[in-house]
Amino acid sequence: MHFPQDADPTVLAHGSRTGWIMLAAMAVATITAYWATGLSVDVLSNPALLGAFPIFGGIVWFYRSVRPSPHLACAMETTTQLLLVLVFGILLTYSAIAAGYPYRDAELHAVDQWIGFDRRAYLAFVHAHPWLSQVLTLSYLSLHPQTALVPMALVIAGQFSRYQHMVVALAVALVLTVAVSIFVPAVAAFAYVDLKDAGIDPLSPSAPYTHVPTMEALRSGARHIVKLDNLEALLTFPSFHTAAALVFAWTTWTVPFVRWPSVFVNGLMIAATPVTGAHYFVDLIGGSAVALAAIALATYLLGSRRRRHRTTTALASPGPIASA
Repeated sequence: MHFPQDADPTVLAHGSRTGWIMLAAMAVATITAYWATGLSVDVLSNPALLGAFPIFGGIVWFYRSVRPSPHLACAMETTTQLLLVLVFGILLTYSAIAAGYPYRDAELHAVDQWIGFDRRAYLAFVHAHPWLSQVLTLSYLSLHPQTALVPMALVIAGQFSRYQHMVVALAVALVLTVAVSIFVPAVAAFAYVDLKDAGIDPLSPSAPYTHVPTMEALRSGARHIVKLDNLEALLTFPSFHTAAALVFAWTTWTVPFVRWPSVFVNGLMIAATPVTGAHYFVDLIGGSAVALAAIALATYLLGSRRRRHRTTTALASPGPIASA
C-alpha cells in the first residue's frame, strides 16, 4: 500500500520514538527536580486526567491490533504524547519556582525601558478601545482551544508527521522555558509594575488575584504538594504563550484552510501577552527565541528520517532510462 510521504509508516514510527524519548527525558527531569526541591504530586487530585491515559492507550491498541489503522493509531498516540508533554511541562514550572533564585523583575523591567517599550501607553491604548481589549483577551485565552483544534486540523489534513513535529517542538519549548526561568524567575509586570505603581502589595488580601502567593509558598517551602486539579501558570520569562503561538502558526502553515486564520489569531495572542498575560515586552523576545530553537530542533530530530526516506525512495524508483 502506498502512503503519502507525510503519513509513511516508517516516518511515523521514527516520530513516535522521538516523542517517547522526549517524554522519558521530561519524566526523569520532573522526578529529579521534585526530589531536589522537596515537592510531590497529589496524583489522585485529578481522576479525570489520570483516567484519560488508559482510554487513549486502549484506543491506540484497538487501531493497532483489533482494527488496524496506522494513521488513527498514530493520531491517538501523538495526542497522548501531547497531553503528557503538557502535564510534565506544567509540573516542571513548579520546581523551577521552588528553586528559589532571586526575582529578576527589576532587570526585566529595565530591559523593557532600554528597548523603549512604554507599558503604560500600551495598556492605556488597549483599555481605551474596549473592543480591542476583548479581542486580545479572547486571543490570549485561545491557547487551550488551539491545543485541541490544531491537532484536529492536522489529522483532517492527513498531516500526521506534522502533528508529531508540533508535539516535539512544544516539548522542547517547555523544557527551554523552564530551564531559563529557573535562573530568571519573576512575578510578572502586573505585580511588579502595575500593582506597584498603584501602591498595592500583591500579597495583600485586597490585591487582585495573582499567582504571587503560590510562588511565595513554593519558594518558602510552605507548599510542597502540587495538585493536578489546581495548576497555575507561574512563569514569566520567557513567555510560553509567545513560544506556543509561533509553534502553532508554524505548524498550521502547511494546512491551507487554517493557515491565515492561525497566523492572525496567534499574532493577536502575542500582542495580548503584555496585557492579558501581564508580561514584560522582553518576555516576548525570549519566547520568540525559544520557539525558533524548538522548531529548529524538532525539524532536525524528525527530519532525518524523512530525508533518508526521500533518498531511499529516489534510489528505489527506476529512472527514465531504466524504465525505457
